Amino acid sequence: MSKQLKNLGDDLLAGGFTLFAQFMVKAQPIWDKYKIWISIALGVAIGLVIGWGLFPVEWENATAGHLYADYQAYYLAAVAEDYIETGDKQMVVKRLGLDLPKSSHIPWLAKKTTLDNDLKRAITNAETYKLSTNKIIALQRMAQDMPNIRASIEKATTPKGSPLQVLGTLFLILVLVLGVVAAIWFLVINKRRAPEPEEAFEPTEYGAAIEVEPGVEPPVKSFTTTYVMGDDFFDPSFSIEIGPDFLGECGIGISETIGAGDPKKVTAFEAWLFDKSDIRTETTVLASEYAFNEPDLRAKLEPKGDVQQLAAGQGAAIETSALRIEVRVKELEYAQGNLPQHSFVQKVTFELRAWVKATQNAI
Repeated sequence: MSKQLKNLGDDLLAGGFTLFAQFMVKAQPIWDKYKIWISIALGVAIGLVIGWGLFPVEWENATAGHLYADYQAYYLAAVAEDYIETGDKQMVVKRLGLDLPKSSHIPWLAKKTTLDNDLKRAITNAETYKLSTNKIIALQRMAQDMPNIRASIEKATTPKGSPLQVLGTLFLILVLVLGVVAAIWFLVINKRRAPEPEEAFEPTEYGAAIEVEPGVEPPVKSFTTTYVMGDDFFDPSFSIEIGPDFLGECGIGISETIGAGDPKKVTAFEAWLFDKSDIRTETTVLASEYAFNEPDLRAKLEPKGDVQQLAAGQGAAIETSALRIEVRVKELEYAQGNLPQHSFVQKVTFELRAWVKATQNAI
């Protein structure tokens, strides 16, 4: 029983690891292409969570219009008494907050009738609670003079918001602009992007319906893809599988460019093979004639993998413990320009053919 549980645990662990490996293989190219936009989106999301969720804005310094009716009555009576003594309308405006920017969150600014009604209620409360006659008279006088007090508010331009409000507005504008730019960028890239490469052969079972040379074992998968100058995000990838069994993945993408300006001037491509069974990725660089023979440029390419020269009809093999692929250049056309001859590619067609080694086949 314990052995069965152990085997079950091993199977679950292997299955989970396989799913994780497949996810990482497919997610890595997406991250490499769009990491700037993904980082921006994550930053905005984290900022919103922190700003609105973990540390929301706490309101303070509310105006007297937010007080309960009884407290409002005492406050208004005190302001009214000072007004009777000084006749200072600006003092009333300031203490009642009538000089603040108009806001729906401040009751006495949202509607003029709110303050008028609160003054009437304050007079009633003063009479009910038998406050001093001076307070009642002061409230009545201030209520009568309220239209003149409002008229005394100095005409001014719309006040500017606080620095935080300005920063918040600028941030929202920036997010909107980035969103529009990202949308346009994706539309342009999708329009310019070359059509998705199709499998040259689609066998229904291992070894079927694939043309091979006599005496050569047929590949389990074969793919053809074409790069055309202007496809700056050329990076196709293909799954290697037999039926439902995922064995690995292969692909080819841009490795190095030269010169400046758009479109990119590709001088080398990088073919790769991922093997699920030993979790490693092998790479080979296919360099233009110029890059292959230029010492400094070749030295820059060598750390990426074995460097081979791009040539029509030629290719390179990449092997892991269980898989092998051959990358063949079926068609090659160099671009013409101000850069050295045969230094960047106008068009190239690659064929990737994948085999499973005999030890893997026997399983």
